[in-house]
Amino acid sequence: MAEKFSLPSKKGVVFWPVGTGDSTTLIIRPDELLMQIDLRHLEKADDPEEPEWPLIDHLVKVLPKKSGKPYLAVFALTHPDKDHIQGFSELLKKVHIGELWHTPKIFRDQGDDDEMMCEDARAFRKEAHRRREYIQEHPDDVPSGHRLRVIGHDDILEEDDYVDLPETAKSRPGEIVTLIDGEDMAGEFEAFLHAPFKDDQAANKNNTSLSMNVVLHEGDQSAQFFFFGDREYPTTKRIFEDTETYKNTPYLQWDVMLCSHHCSKGVMYWQDEGDEEEVLKQDILDFFGKYAKPGAVIVASAHSKFTDESGANPPHLKARKRYEEIVAAGNFICTHEYPSKAEPKPLIFVLDEKGLKLDDQRSKRSSTPAFGAAVKDARGSAQPPGLQVGFGRNE
Repeated sequence: MAEKFSLPSKKGVVFWPVGTGDSTTLIIRPDELLMQIDLRHLEKADDPEEPEWPLIDHLVKVLPKKSGKPYLAVFALTHPDKDHIQGFSELLKKVHIGELWHTPKIFRDQGDDDEMMCEDARAFRKEAHRRREYIQEHPDDVPSGHRLRVIGHDDILEEDDYVDLPETAKSRPGEIVTLIDGEDMAGEFEAFLHAPFKDDQAANKNNTSLSMNVVLHEGDQSAQFFFFGDREYPTTKRIFEDTETYKNTPYLQWDVMLCSHHCSKGVMYWQDEGDEEEVLKQDILDFFGKYAKPGAVIVASAHSKFTDESGANPPHLKARKRYEEIVAAGNFICTHEYPSKAEPKPLIFVLDEKGLKLDDQRSKRSSTPAFGAAVKDARGSAQPPGLQVGFGRNE
């Protein structure tokens, strides 16, 4: 594994090779404001052929400093499964985290000592409760390090422990967030929140995942990144259908899409009631393809051992084949195949005044073929709007 790593000096997104798990870093304002979506920290590789990067070690070295401590503006948790939260206890000790983003699921179903939650998920839940209590006691003065944003509808938010959580600490699907640890980044960053929906609250953790379309802006250039967490076919399909219904389709477009559930077949192969077996759901592939911009890239955050064996966890080979039909050759990238299986490195996209580029270490070129030009050509009337939109409180 490479011992040295530097963040790009421009806005961008880093997808880390952390095995089959999610860890994504958004550079919103270089050397100032960074956002981490999920975390899987491993001290060392168990498999020498597919070495994982010890993420926290690198973050501590490359994050900007705040009062002498590494500073992460936002940590966003899609859902509290171990492969999305591993290492949080250590991160919390070593890094100043300005703001937490999470869904109401973290408050629901599990107690702090519930063995069904991993240790790091319990630590996250404890910290979320601490911040909630602080905000409720100091609603008009919440400094960095105490902030949180609860994303999604849930009846639990009407219960006594949560009912007086101020609206400034809540967001719902269909809304746009531009605040990053108290700083309004409108014109530079926006996150359109797709899910969880109100009736997701009783679903399993995967289908309560935070899902969002993140837009970075640099001058008249912009780039969109789609995150689904670990959602399966029915709830992923609903994201597209509801967003079309409410005419927020600019936030379905994507330059880079992170595969749901580490390239799981469950987002596109599904067994409905009455079906004898799972079948390919072409409609979700059509949605993905419809809103993919020219030059789009699909990222699978997973080991490179793709298989369809019975009972095998993702990444699934049949899902990979379907994704590869959506994008150009070479634009489906597995984090543990980049630039090679023997020596995986972080996958880095940067946005500047010329557009979005992948610093493609596979070919040593400055970008994938025609990538920047294709992204630029995809602009026009489909540019994400600059006004607040929403699905409404009961959606």
